Amino acid sequence: MAQKSGWVLLAVGGACLLVSLALDLAAGRSWLLAGLCTAEHLLPLLGLGLLIGQLPRRTRSAAVLLLVAGALFGLVFREHVYLLIAPIPGAAANLFLTGPLACVLTGLALVLPRPARPHLALPLIPVVAAAIAIATRLGDPVLSAPHYLPAALLAQLWFIAAIAFPVARFDPPWLTIGSRIVASWMIAIGLLYGGAYLAAKDKSLTPPPFAVLQGEGALAGFEPVLPALDKAGGTP
Repeated sequence: MAQKSGWVLLAVGGACLLVSLALDLAAGRSWLLAGLCTAEHLLPLLGLGLLIGQLPRRTRSAAVLLLVAGALFGLVFREHVYLLIAPIPGAAANLFLTGPLACVLTGLALVLPRPARPHLALPLIPVVAAAIAIATRLGDPVLSAPHYLPAALLAQLWFIAAIAFPVARFDPPWLTIGSRIVASWMIAIGLLYGGAYLAAKDKSLTPPPFAVLQGEGALAGFEPVLPALDKAGGTP
C-alpha cells in the first residue's frame, strides 16, 4: 500500500510540474527550466536520487529529512556561507562555487562501496542540499516573483524522488557499477568546473555597461520619441 501511494504521489507531483512548466512557457517564461535544467543543478540532483535510492531502508528516511533540513539551513544562513566562501578567488562571480561543490561531494559519497556509503552520505547530504538551495536562490531570474524559489525547490525535490523511488523499488545489479561510474564523472566535472572558475581571468562582480544615448543636449536619446508623444498629447 505504501509503495502504491508513493507511485501515486510521484505521478501527481509530475503532473503538477508539467502543468507549471506549460503555464510558464505559455506566458513566455522559463523560470522553472532555468532553475532545474542546468548541468550544475541536474548532476547533483541525479546523484542524490541514486544515492538516496540505494541507501538501506532505515537510513533512507533520515537522508530525506537531512535533505530538507540542509536546504532550509542553506537558505536561512546563506549570508554566512557567502562570507565563508567569498575569500576564494572567483567564488562570488560564480555562485560561490555551489555547483562544483555539490557535484564533488555527491560523487564522493556515491563512489564508495554500498556498505560504506551511509557513513559518508548522511553528513554530506545536508551540505549538498544547502549548496543546491543557495545556487537556486542566487540563480533566481525574477527577484520580484516570490513563488519562483518554492516552485524551483519543489521541482528539484520531485526530480530527486523520481530517481530515488524507482531505484529503491527495483535496484538491478548493474546499477551499483553504473552509479559509481556516474559518481566518478560527477567528481571530475565538479573539479573541472571549479578549476575553470578559479582560473578565469575576470574574478570580479562588475555590472553591465550602461547604454550610450545618441545625440546631444538635455534630451539626448529621446528625440525619436518626443514627436510621437506630442502628436498623441495633441489629439482630443
